[in-house]
Amino acid sequence: MKSTKVFEQWLQEQAQIIVRYRQVEKSDILAEYNALKKVVESTEFQTKKKELTITQYVDTQEAKTMSAYKGLKWSISVILYNLLKKEAWKEKTDVANYLALAEQIQTPEFQQANAFWKNPKRWFTTPESQQEKRLNELAKHADIVFFFAHTEKEVAELESYKTVWAEEFETARLSDVWQTGFLYPSKELKANHSHVNELQAYTQGKNTQVANRVLTIQTKKEKMTAPAWHPTKGMVMHPFAYTSDVWHTAQAIAPKAGVLQTKVRCTGKAKQVLCLTAATAKKSLAILPANKVEKEAIYTLVWNDKEVVNYVNDVEVARGKNTLTGENLHLLVRSYLPTGQKGTGKMEIDWIRVYTNA
Repeated sequence: MKSTKVFEQWLQEQAQIIVRYRQVEKSDILAEYNALKKVVESTEFQTKKKELTITQYVDTQEAKTMSAYKGLKWSISVILYNLLKKEAWKEKTDVANYLALAEQIQTPEFQQANAFWKNPKRWFTTPESQQEKRLNELAKHADIVFFFAHTEKEVAELESYKTVWAEEFETARLSDVWQTGFLYPSKELKANHSHVNELQAYTQGKNTQVANRVLTIQTKKEKMTAPAWHPTKGMVMHPFAYTSDVWHTAQAIAPKAGVLQTKVRCTGKAKQVLCLTAATAKKSLAILPANKVEKEAIYTLVWNDKEVVNYVNDVEVARGKNTLTGENLHLLVRSYLPTGQKGTGKMEIDWIRVYTNA
């Protein structure tokens, strides 16, 4: 499992991938690379390279011309011609061929071609070799390596996720999106209450603080009489030995399918709840695992109309059916102490972000 720091860096890198990929996609260096790649991989280019790299000098026309010239040079007719310099001997076939070849091999064109084919490293003297060299250099360029380490499909999928809602806790006061209590469909129902089978009263925000870009909810040991829901008596005033807080987002923040991520630290014995739920629902989609909450981690909830998947940092820890399909979901955050679970606690939330590609 990645550490929180490593995973946060990974999250930042995902956003940076999109920006860099699109920049490289439009860059001159990628255009040059693609153009050269098309040339170098062409049949014409590869055929020429093969010819220049595997052809032996002895098999070239220039080698055959030089061989013919040398063979004639030491023929009797040519030797006598060179000694006697008789003009009439120019009519002899061997001499005539010799003189023609001698004239041919002295031309700059032939000498250049002959030197080229005699060079076993002739390929590396060609413009095509320089094109291939440049392509190989570009293939090692950081931008090119990065670009081809990703795919258009991958980047397009990352781009498809849009921010629906984000809370970075940049101010000392929670925005109006946040309200204390539970969210009910009717405004007449009492939002701020606890339950008689729990040990904490809810203080309507007194146990909550926003400082240094962190939301902190504390469960404290202090006596308080407050409204509580009784399963048979309804709402009653009830004495509590502990206090804490409960908050909800007053607006629906969750799309039909999406991703919610949050960085949370939990300490103490109090139970911490961070979930998506609906005003009319008795169930919820937990973001923090019910059984084990890490001291500090980034929690991710991915959901669609069929299932929900939970991750701690980047490791899948749970997968199940979406029991709130079609509901208008909102966020619920609270700390509580079930009967028999005495103790204080603290939940610190660095940030919350909701994305969708729906």
